[in-house]
Amino acid sequence: MADRPLTAGETVATAGRTIGEGDITLFAGLAGDFTPIHMDAAFAKTTPFGERIAHGPLTMSAAIGLLTQTGLLGERVIGLVNVNWDFAGPVRIGDTIRAQVTVEEVRPTSKVGRNLATFLFEVVNQGGETVQTGRLRVVVKAD
Repeated sequence: MADRPLTAGETVATAGRTIGEGDITLFAGLAGDFTPIHMDAAFAKTTPFGERIAHGPLTMSAAIGLLTQTGLLGERVIGLVNVNWDFAGPVRIGDTIRAQVTVEEVRPTSKVGRNLATFLFEVVNQGGETVQTGRLRVVVKAD
């Protein structure tokens, strides 16, 4: 279990993570998503972005992973309930993302010893531009 209780209103800033070409290739293979905007440099040059961009769910997954590194989740996690995510801008190869995550709510569930925790995410790139926002709901062991 994490060292400290989850407290509604608490905000943490994650470390940064640079998204590389290898991340995009691995994610495409894992997800089976070889859409040209992610995989075909010549095609991507013809798009409004002018270059290949990361899959939206890749960035979302990386941001959730960055939260896990803060120690807020750890062994207290029982299961994922819901993800509600908005994709506001592209993440390009070489961009560094980080997230500001707020514990929006922690409340008991109908099962003894379990809470429902809601986390709000703002994912930004190295320029401070918001590229994604989202809400993650997780069942956790009660502290």
